[in-house]
Amino acid sequence: MAEKRYYWMRLKPTFFTSKEIKKLRRIAGGDTFVIIYLKMQLLSLETGGKLYFDGVEENFAEEIALELDEDSDNVQMTIAYLEKCGLIEQRAEDEYFLPEVSEN
Repeated sequence: MAEKRYYWMRLKPTFFTSKEIKKLRRIAGGDTFVIIYLKMQLLSLETGGKLYFDGVEENFAEEIALELDEDSDNVQMTIAYLEKCGLIEQRAEDEYFLPEVSEN
């Protein structure tokens, strides 16, 4: 039987009180965007904060939406906001990085 490997993520005590997350929550649908961000962080745990675009969908946002079972428009808005705040970085055409994951 294959051994399961578990990963954990610790949020900073200031996660929900940080200005970026407070502002995100105030946007219409912002609570959903915060959940999407947390799900993206969990998805990237095994790779040290990296998310990859495999080309299954037309763009990165649609592919992550498929992976997370979330609406692609909500994921696109979340990614746009995260890029603006420096919470996600595109490192290559097919690689994105969430800096908070490697710090936590």
